Amino acid sequence: MRGGRPGRGPALVLAVAAAWGAARGESVTPDARARRLAAVRNEMRRLEGELAGLSAREQTLLGDVARMDTEIALRRAQLEEVTLRLRDTEARLAASERDLSTIADEQARRAPLLADRLRELYKRGPAGLLARALAPLGAGTRLDGFRYASYLSRRDAVRLAAWRDSSKRLGAEREVLSVERARLASLRSEASRRESALSAGRASRASLLARIREDREQHEKAFSELAEAAESLGRLVDTLDDGTSQVGLDVRTFRGLLDSPASGAVSAGFGKVIHPRFKTEVPHPGWDIEAAEGAPFRSVFDGRVAYAAPLAGYGLTAVVDHGNGILSIYAHAGVLLVGVGDNVDRGQELGRVGDSGSLRGAYLYFEMRESGRPVDPSAWLRRH
Repeated sequence: MRGGRPGRGPALVLAVAAAWGAARGESVTPDARARRLAAVRNEMRRLEGELAGLSAREQTLLGDVARMDTEIALRRAQLEEVTLRLRDTEARLAASERDLSTIADEQARRAPLLADRLRELYKRGPAGLLARALAPLGAGTRLDGFRYASYLSRRDAVRLAAWRDSSKRLGAEREVLSVERARLASLRSEASRRESALSAGRASRASLLARIREDREQHEKAFSELAEAAESLGRLVDTLDDGTSQVGLDVRTFRGLLDSPASGAVSAGFGKVIHPRFKTEVPHPGWDIEAAEGAPFRSVFDGRVAYAAPLAGYGLTAVVDHGNGILSIYAHAGVLLVGVGDNVDRGQELGRVGDSGSLRGAYLYFEMRESGRPVDPSAWLRRH
């Protein structure tokens, strides 16, 4: 392979998978939650930088879709981040409530004993305790009496100190509990705002796609941009592969024996696509596979990830180099679980189906290329 090595995939990697509901309140350790939170915050910073770059580019329909996709991903990550903080606060609150209950139980057990002892001390007074110590007649017994009185005094002091310590801890835990409850209320409010922002972003994207579908001028402009995006993909592939890369087994011996990258019917095959309403004809050098949103898509053969990043017109895209000039392309992902340079095996999950860069919803776009040229995937995949 030649050319530069793009950064790791733009979506949260497998350890985080934020975009696909990693924070649903499932039971996780504090350390795991902290690691996930750090990864989400890194993703937020990356998305903010990507969004700034997209905003500075020329305004196009596909650019608008890309910006909306990135905004939605950022809002999803922001929701994930606040949800993780919410779960952490809930865990601390539950721990504080348990500590408070334990201390309160201790105080409840001590209270009657301490109250009885204080009443006895009040009734007897110092003279009463001294008389109790001196009551026996023998000298040795009197010494024992003094020791016993001293023991009672020390025991009373220990009990009183324990009571005071528990009272302080009880007061401190109540303060912690009050702070955590206030923080929890604030985070719930923030989570609600983030969720509303995410819904608004999705609604804006849906509105744009509706205009593209219904308005001929917008539709033709979008498909013109898609044709340019296909040419850009071809140029990208040329920079990724020189036709000499070797990756383990020779994929050419498995022509016609590879499995489909995802479960679902092929709604648009290799060749050309004609829009049913506007009769617009555009090249279609791959397959549209109607896989469900969030469903996994997999590498069709062993290889090395040559590209894993957003691509104009294709959204989140992964390109796998299988060696000997053969590459496979997977586009419109919702999440990529691999990064550039990763070695992958046949059938390994590369990501999840989504609608990034798509003008019509969630599906997987799939291509096979030989020496840089797109070829019909049916020549490579086994028939079902």
